[in-house]
Amino acid sequence: MDPIAPEQAPKEMSRTAVLAAMFAVPLCCPPMSLLACITGGVALFQIGRNPNLRGGWLAWTAIAVGAICTIVMSVLLWTHGLSLLVRGATPPLRAVMSAQPTAMQQDWSGPATSLTEEQLRAFAEPVRQRYGDLIAATPSTTRTAPLKPAASGSIATIPVTIQFERATLEADLGLELFDAQSGATVMKWRSLRIIDPAAGELTFPPGEPPPPPLEAARPKSAPSAPASPALR
Repeated sequence: MDPIAPEQAPKEMSRTAVLAAMFAVPLCCPPMSLLACITGGVALFQIGRNPNLRGGWLAWTAIAVGAICTIVMSVLLWTHGLSLLVRGATPPLRAVMSAQPTAMQQDWSGPATSLTEEQLRAFAEPVRQRYGDLIAATPSTTRTAPLKPAASGSIATIPVTIQFERATLEADLGLELFDAQSGATVMKWRSLRIIDPAAGELTFPPGEPPPPPLEAARPKSAPSAPASPALR
């Protein structure tokens, strides 16, 4: 008689594969999508080493969905403002000072993108005569502002420090967060104010309102002393 083959126990679903699938569900969250790829890879490794585990198809699905979502959302974030924040304020200001209409299209919005080379030079030359060539623009360390638009507006004021050859000045850059009419995300620079108390402010572009002024920090009020008990 042939020996009776022992009955095989049913395979258990990999909990790590299930966890990877859960991470892949939020399609618009790059950190979760990245975790789906990582945990999916861990699940495949565990399933390959343990014959009693199943769920390879679930792990592969989580990896595929997570990778696609991570790539798509990364591209969208880069094209909708992340590249501007990473590159900083120096490249867009250098495009103005060097009068490059083509470079203006990348980081600026509104009327600034339609200026000709002559119109850009009309602003850049007086600035260069006052302060010399542009060296760099960095976030201001003396003035801070939250990344939010002013009340009933779509422009956020970003304070920066601009270093020229002969002077270092504070300035405000107007960041257009979204289109006021359509609501579409913009995330490009729209206006500039160079603050010079001695020679006067300079604004750019012509005809465009300057960035909304920053609200002055309110001094903290001293705690009131407790009222002394009335003497009877």
